[in-house]
Amino acid sequence: MNTSPHITARDAGMQHRRSRVALFAALIWSIGLVAASVLWLVGLVAAPFGTFVADDFTALIDAPPHAVASLLLVVVGITGVGIATRAITRAGTPPITLLAVYAGALTLFSTVVVADARVMALIGYALSFRLVPLDGPLTLQLGMLLGSAVWIAAAVRAPAGRIIAVDGRRPSGLATVAVAIAVAVPAIYAAVRFAWAAGIPLGISDQMLVDGQESGLWNIGLGLASVAAAVALLTLGLVQRWGERLPRWVPALGGRRVPLSLAAVPVTIGALAIFAGGVMFVRVFMTGAFPLSENWSTVGPELLWPLWAIALAVALAEYLRRRVRIDRLA
Repeated sequence: MNTSPHITARDAGMQHRRSRVALFAALIWSIGLVAASVLWLVGLVAAPFGTFVADDFTALIDAPPHAVASLLLVVVGITGVGIATRAITRAGTPPITLLAVYAGALTLFSTVVVADARVMALIGYALSFRLVPLDGPLTLQLGMLLGSAVWIAAAVRAPAGRIIAVDGRRPSGLATVAVAIAVAVPAIYAAVRFAWAAGIPLGISDQMLVDGQESGLWNIGLGLASVAAAVALLTLGLVQRWGERLPRWVPALGGRRVPLSLAAVPVTIGALAIFAGGVMFVRVFMTGAFPLSENWSTVGPELLWPLWAIALAVALAEYLRRRVRIDRLA
């Protein structure tokens, strides 16, 4: 195992600067949220909210009056501005606990209240080379999830200056289990869509299969299934050696360390989008609008998405813990 008990003052200074950048990014995002929400609140800009229907695929932020929803976002943004400002102006170590609590609360608010499955659909379609136009509600959802990712980064980076890279640690049992779950769920989703694309009416009627073939729906599903399968394969890198160092056969880059951000950024954003979409499906399912006995293949895999997202978060945390250590400054 390759490790070092110390880091240089230069490395510590670089890590500290990165921590400050993350905090400033969180501050700027929070100021932007306040400014946009105030404009929505006073009516100078049309509010990006839709119509809420309990048994349909809509976001909870659409349920209250638009003014109330805008005011709620103002409060969320102002709170973020205050916490980020305190962390930036405070001498010494930032308030790590406060940053972590706000990042966690913002994440839950963004994924459970503001976002729904549209962001995940946007990402899935983009990765399968299909573009989805951005409207107001989708832009808000995407912005809130990205803001959550920025705040998570700020909280994680808060104790910077003591991070040391480590090679050669073995994945923990928890990491292995988390990755297994994070691979199985998209594999189940992909298998169902591959079956429909192949003309197999798995869990659907023959007429529904024919309708999907005539409309081209299963071709779209084939693209999404391919993305899900690729994501499942890449997730294995969180416990595999090639997830730490690129294989020697990779042209030009073979043998180099995989940057932590190359795993952390897409996994974080993906987990947020997946959790938001999964929570929406679970919420709609609880209304009884889609009985599982009749919709196990169309809705069933999506009900596992919250588990998928949590497994991804655990797997990423274990991956980062395995690849870095916190130690004293030389």
